[in-house]
Amino acid sequence: MPPRRPERADRDVDPRPRRSVERASPGSPTSRGARGRGRLLSLAVAALVSAARPAPIAAQPSPAEPASDELAAAHERWRAAVERDDLAGGAALADRYFALLEGTSGLDGELALFYLGYGDYARAEALLVRGLTREQPSFHDEGMLHARLANVYLDLGDLQSAEDLLKRAQPLLHGWSEFYAVDSLARLYLERRALRAFEEALDRMRAILRQATSGSAWAYALPDLRAAQLSLRRGQVEEAERRLLDLRPRLEPALPAQSAVRADLLEELGVLSTRKGDPAAEALLLQALVIRERVFAPDHPAIVRALGHLADLYVAQGRTAVAVRTRERAAGLQDRSARANLARGSERQKRLYMGLVQRDTDATLSLHLQGAPRDQAAARLALRSILRRKGLALDAIAESFASLRRSLDAEGRALLDALTQLDAKLSTAITRGPIDLPAEEHQREVQQLEAERQRLEFQLAARTRAARPADAKEPPITVEGVQAAIPDGAALVEIVQYRPHDPFGPPVRPTWGMPRYAAYVVGRRGGVTGVDLGDAAAIDAAAAELSRDLSNPERDPRERARRLDALVMQPIRGALGPARWVLLSPDGALNLVPFAALVDEDGGYLIERASFTYLTSGRDLLRAAGAAAPRAGAPRGGALVVADPAFGSLSELAPDDGATRGLRSAELAGARFPPLPGTEREAEAVRSALASATVLTGPSATEEALKRAQRPRVLHIATHGFFLPDQGSPADPAGTRGAERGAEIEGRAFRENPLLRSGLALAGANARRSSSDEDDGILTALEISSLDLRGTQLVVLSACETGLGEVPRGDGVYGLRRALLLAGAETQVMSLWKVGDLATRDLMTSYYAALARGGGRSEALRSAQLQIRRERPHPHAWAGFITSGEGAALDGSQVAPAFARVSTSPRGCACAAGEGGPSAPPAIAALAAALVLAARKRWPRRPGNW
Repeated sequence: MPPRRPERADRDVDPRPRRSVERASPGSPTSRGARGRGRLLSLAVAALVSAARPAPIAAQPSPAEPASDELAAAHERWRAAVERDDLAGGAALADRYFALLEGTSGLDGELALFYLGYGDYARAEALLVRGLTREQPSFHDEGMLHARLANVYLDLGDLQSAEDLLKRAQPLLHGWSEFYAVDSLARLYLERRALRAFEEALDRMRAILRQATSGSAWAYALPDLRAAQLSLRRGQVEEAERRLLDLRPRLEPALPAQSAVRADLLEELGVLSTRKGDPAAEALLLQALVIRERVFAPDHPAIVRALGHLADLYVAQGRTAVAVRTRERAAGLQDRSARANLARGSERQKRLYMGLVQRDTDATLSLHLQGAPRDQAAARLALRSILRRKGLALDAIAESFASLRRSLDAEGRALLDALTQLDAKLSTAITRGPIDLPAEEHQREVQQLEAERQRLEFQLAARTRAARPADAKEPPITVEGVQAAIPDGAALVEIVQYRPHDPFGPPVRPTWGMPRYAAYVVGRRGGVTGVDLGDAAAIDAAAAELSRDLSNPERDPRERARRLDALVMQPIRGALGPARWVLLSPDGALNLVPFAALVDEDGGYLIERASFTYLTSGRDLLRAAGAAAPRAGAPRGGALVVADPAFGSLSELAPDDGATRGLRSAELAGARFPPLPGTEREAEAVRSALASATVLTGPSATEEALKRAQRPRVLHIATHGFFLPDQGSPADPAGTRGAERGAEIEGRAFRENPLLRSGLALAGANARRSSSDEDDGILTALEISSLDLRGTQLVVLSACETGLGEVPRGDGVYGLRRALLLAGAETQVMSLWKVGDLATRDLMTSYYAALARGGGRSEALRSAQLQIRRERPHPHAWAGFITSGEGAALDGSQVAPAFARVSTSPRGCACAAGEGGPSAPPAIAALAAALVLAARKRWPRRPGNW
């Protein structure tokens, strides 16, 4: 008997003849209950359904279908194991049967049901999508396939797709099949806290039960169980207790001993008992856990959830060590599940799944920071969870692209090429707008391209999964392993945004607090220190205010730079000790802040006292440690420099008031890009520092030339850059920092991929006129993500705002930074605000000179910034560029930063004499010195801190 048999919709099918259902057009409101939420979602679902149509999932050269007797024997062995309740053995035999089946055109609905119940969502999804591509499935079968696929997405956090599929399925089903589909809707609405829709789903379930003439006895109590779950989540403890105690004698005798519904009941009773302080809570929760371990895959989300409830109980009982061990086990299962589930689906689905994982991460951090702040085991567990999960969706996508480029067969390469061409078409459609098309037709074209892209992503993910060896196992990420990769004298600082988890919030329901920032600090040796930094909204606001001051050379940023330092870096310095080389992995809006421009307690900019190397995650250190240093004569391209593109005629350029002349940013709405003559001299300076560099300028600096580049060792691009905020909603002050950089393109609101809202202008960008040419002079981040930059050690985007993007928590920066990581670049140098042409040329000249002397990719930038600062003290001139990624020298050697002894000037900063205007009179200087001494008393340093 397959696991979770009682819960699946086709297990108790009404034996009455199927009713006749008239098939409506796929997009009509009455067709299969689809709700009018816009065309894009329907197109995306349709694209997903069609994703398996071209070929079987496994990429094999003309596979011969397995002999029917071999397939039948594999099927019988699997079925026998399931009937024996040998789920572990059945899972292994199912995988063998699945491997044979996917080489054929066949479909086994029972196998899809097994995988769905067991928790192998990738294989369940593959089989269900294949079923939906059949030429003429019956209405009932099509409804069941939609309902089952919806349950895959429901368990993986894609609630929108799950709801759409369930709405399609419901009118095609009847009797018990409809009942279980509506139960899935009820669970979905419970997750969303959509109370009215939840009540309507329960009413429909009860109406079906009133008409039913047969069925499992426990099913009649299912609506009451869902209602009890709602009461518990709303904190209505008396109501929840009344319902659960009433249900237990009705449900338990009717349920099989190993039933997921029985586990649900026991778990809810255990949670209720935990919050009441009832000593029976542990036994109830352990019983539920044992059942879930019997009927589900070892890393099923339900097992992770059950362990989380037990950990909450142990916290309530004051058994911290047991709570940490239990949460550690849950985290290990969650990490294993994440690796499997991130190998499937589109980028959107990966991000949604990581939203589910984030809850476990938040609970793990809360256990340490709120429950056991002095417990080293809890601190190491929290840091391990951050190291394994932060930016994991980005890593999964990047690895997928890299794997495809390494190992695809001809058909797979054709798919990858198709995706690259599609990205170009989509980018062109977005950047040009409806130039020669009606606006509505242009919008439909964009939606169709986006849906087609999701289809190709789905197929490529399936091929990547099939190409991975069955026994391939990645070594686990450990705190000890990351520590071993930290250079001597350096410290890793992981800043993370989290929501505090209080399992016993008022009155008794679990609550998730407002987002906060925390930092975890660890050196090459020693323990882990966790620091709660405070309210995320306050820190984000301080970061946005500082960014506005830094981007305007007329403002004095020191007051706000000191405020942000007091909120973030000052608490961290207490944990850093003497370490001044900071390997920094920021999160959220802090990704958009140059930490070198913060001001410490003594009034000095941090660039004088510390060196910052920016990372997406501390995992980056393991990649750097495992990568071989470049060998002499290795097959890698030389340096490529693209500068001073011939943008084209300025005849349509909007009148210039002089405010933006000489800047490397332009508004893209009907944009025309002015020339950048300083970039040609910058290119010559780069050529002199890098032997045998290829330089493309003027009409040769084209989008096509960049796309043809194959893995240059260094790529330097000096041109206009842009990042446009989402025009569909007010710009996020902490993320996009206002609408000053961008506007709608011909009235189109940007609500889609942020990689389509950032990019670079190249030759011919002013001449675009129609939507037919793919290479229009605008290279978006989406197109850059398809470049082959594997082995490229350094990419320098000497343009405005190339380091900006959207900043969802825990997943880096969605913009050019993300695109370059996906393309394979090791290190990126990018800007955070509009930068002057001449100042940038001087900075880049100094940077490459430092690289040529053997400086590290990160430390060389700091050296260049210090040099520029001596002539231009305002941080607007020197702090706008940051280095992200590998910080070693180009020969692979680690270069420790050098620090000069800093003495503060009478102004309280480390500015050289003459940088800030005329010197102060002696009396004022004495007063300033006294203020500095007072500041030191207010913010005392710990011994050994910098």
